[in-house]
Amino acid sequence: MRNNIFTEVGIPTLIENGYCKSPFSGSWFGKNNLGDFTYELCRVSQNSHLEIILTHISKGDIWIKIYLNIFKLHPILKDCDQLKNSDGLKFSLPPNNLSRMRLRIDDFKGIPLFRTVEHKIGSFHTQSGFESQVLKLKELIKTDMTYIDKFVNRWHELHKINMTDWEGNLIPKATH
Repeated sequence: MRNNIFTEVGIPTLIENGYCKSPFSGSWFGKNNLGDFTYELCRVSQNSHLEIILTHISKGDIWIKIYLNIFKLHPILKDCDQLKNSDGLKFSLPPNNLSRMRLRIDDFKGIPLFRTVEHKIGSFHTQSGFESQVLKLKELIKTDMTYIDKFVNRWHELHKINMTDWEGNLIPKATH
C-alpha cells in the first residue's frame, strides 16, 4: 500500500519538480534484494548542487522514509545525465551521509513530542478508518513532494554543504 502511494503520487510529483531517476550505476529504483522498496531520485539545481532524494519503504514498517541530501559538485554539473553510470556509492557513506535529513523527522522545529504530521499510515480500527489514513498519507506525500523546495531550504538552514567530485569524493576546503 505504501509503495503504491509513493509510486502513484510521490515519484510523478518529484519528476514534475525536475527530479529524475538517479543515474548512478548502483542506485535502486523499485524492489530491492531484501524485498523492500528503495527509490533514488536526484536533480541538479543552480550552482551545481546535486539534490538526492532517497526513499525507503520497508516490509513490516508503517513508514515511508524520505531522505534528502545535497552536495556542491566540482567540476560544475549541468544535468544528471552527466553522471550516467558513475558510481554514487560514496554519496551514501560517511562523511557524506552525515548531512542526510529525513523529511518530517530531522527538519522539525520544536519538541518532538508535538510532532503530529508524519509519513506513515496512522492508527485505525475499521476498514473505512484504514482508507481514511491511506488517503491522508497520499495527500501528505503529494503536498510534500510538490513543495519539496521547502525541505531543500530547511536542509540549507541546518547543514553546511559538502563540495565533492562527481563520484562523491570530498574536495578539501583549501582547494576550492
